[in-house]
Amino acid sequence: MPDLSAPERPRDLPEHVTTPLLALITTRSMDEDYAHVARRRTERGESSPARRRGWTTLAVVGTFGLLVTVAAVQTSRDADVQELGRATLISKIDDGRDEVAALQREIRTLNDARIAAQDRNDVLAAQSEDLEARVRRVEVRTGFVPVRGEGVRITVTNPQSDDPNDEIRDEDLATLVDGLWQAGAEAIAINGIRLTALSGIRNTGRAILVNSQPLTPPYVVEAIGDNATLQARLLESSQGQDWFGLVNGFGFGYEPENVTMVRLPASTLRPLRDVTEGSAQDQSTKEEGVTP
Repeated sequence: MPDLSAPERPRDLPEHVTTPLLALITTRSMDEDYAHVARRRTERGESSPARRRGWTTLAVVGTFGLLVTVAAVQTSRDADVQELGRATLISKIDDGRDEVAALQREIRTLNDARIAAQDRNDVLAAQSEDLEARVRRVEVRTGFVPVRGEGVRITVTNPQSDDPNDEIRDEDLATLVDGLWQAGAEAIAINGIRLTALSGIRNTGRAILVNSQPLTPPYVVEAIGDNATLQARLLESSQGQDWFGLVNGFGFGYEPENVTMVRLPASTLRPLRDVTEGSAQDQSTKEEGVTP
């Protein structure tokens, strides 16, 4: 006897029976539309979307490949250009280094020349200073420039005598002047007349002439030098001793004084009358011919 309590197994139903009505209408409508569109494209000879997508993909791949190829070619060309530019740049750098090295050598050469010129200039400057000092000393000694400085002033007067032979003569003043030169005087003047190597002290009658200019007593002898030692050294010199012998023997008036500032004028330039240019060899030859 069959078991009536067991449920009966349902039979399989078609899809259009089990599918909801709304979904069934929508699905069948879209399928029919797609089929209709497909038939029309087939009738017009149009390809399907899948086929068109294949051609599109092929075109994109081809284009991409072309772009890659062009990029590779361009990259290769750019590499060549860059390599050429790099080589050119390196060449220019090398040329620049060579030029800099040449300029540095030229700078060193010019610097060496400058140092040598500076050394020569220093030597010439020292020689020039020495010559200027010698010229100044010669000018002072020759009396052709005015000078000033400390020194002594000696006033000499005739003795209290009516005998003209007791008066001071040219050789007496010359003895005093020679003594001052020996004592270290740098410049001497008598009554304001500067004495030089060409100066002459002469008697004309009772008058004494210095550089052809007459002098009148008292005779003021001014000498520039170290006033701390000049008078003492005058006394020690041979000409100074002769002078003081004359002072004591004839009774000349003698009044020396140290002066902090003595001003002596320049001497009048006198032309040389008889000068022969010589050399050191001529002088030595002349000395060899002298018999003692």
